[in-house]
Amino acid sequence: METVYLEPWHPWPLLFSAAAVVLGAVFAIAGRGIRWLREIGYVLVVGGGLSAVALLGFLSGTWDQGQRRDALVGLGYEDPTFSGGEGIVGGTPGAIDFRATLDGEEVTGQIVPLGDGQWQVVEDGG
Repeated sequence: METVYLEPWHPWPLLFSAAAVVLGAVFAIAGRGIRWLREIGYVLVVGGGLSAVALLGFLSGTWDQGQRRDALVGLGYEDPTFSGGEGIVGGTPGAIDFRATLDGEEVTGQIVPLGDGQWQVVEDGG
């Protein structure tokens, strides 16, 4: 059983969406008498909010997947894939199932969170 460190995703890209929402609110308020400015503000508020949701779902998942893959490859596993697992339990991630090739043999197992970015790689026995 090996222990690996997975760096958590940092949500700094959401600053662009937040800036769009703030700018949109300013345009919507300042454009009370100017229809086109007010409508641009509405579009920015809605678009910024929707882009934040999309970025949060897509970028964080992609980052996590890449971190898990790189960690297993660093331990000598080839072509790791992930599935199911326990999901998010009480606000923290649960164990994640994986399948990979190690020394030419197919192996399955889980990476189990230990806290503070530490994960334990546990292969299924037999």
